[in-house]
Amino acid sequence: MPKTLERTRKAIAKKKGPINALHQFSRDSKRLHRAQVRDEKLEKIAAARRKKDQPYIERVAFFQEALKQNGGEPFSIETIQELIKTYVHQYDEDLEEIKKARRPGQPAKAKEDLLKLKISHLQKEYHSGFR
Repeated sequence: MPKTLERTRKAIAKKKGPINALHQFSRDSKRLHRAQVRDEKLEKIAAARRKKDQPYIERVAFFQEALKQNGGEPFSIETIQELIKTYVHQYDEDLEEIKKARRPGQPAKAKEDLLKLKISHLQKEYHSGFR
């Protein structure tokens, strides 16, 4: 969480007193504005990073849960391959349900398109290798 604005506000308050005594184009008000813009920019970058990292976090959580269910024992190669196939095809049932619920001739909904993208991305990763 960016805290530049809070620190700048505190520094100005120590120097001058209450912040509401600033006029619009003063140096301190410009400092506050720059700090606010910087905080917003950093928050936007952090949100984009979290969104980008979410698939990796979900993948790790899936395999950690499978390891917990196995009691912490190491997996055999066949079991690992089966878990990977399970992970890759985890959205197939949801996609089939959405397809069945849709009337014939009706265009695909956004949720169905997102599921198709996820499935195709997971299959592409499976064939090219997880990274």
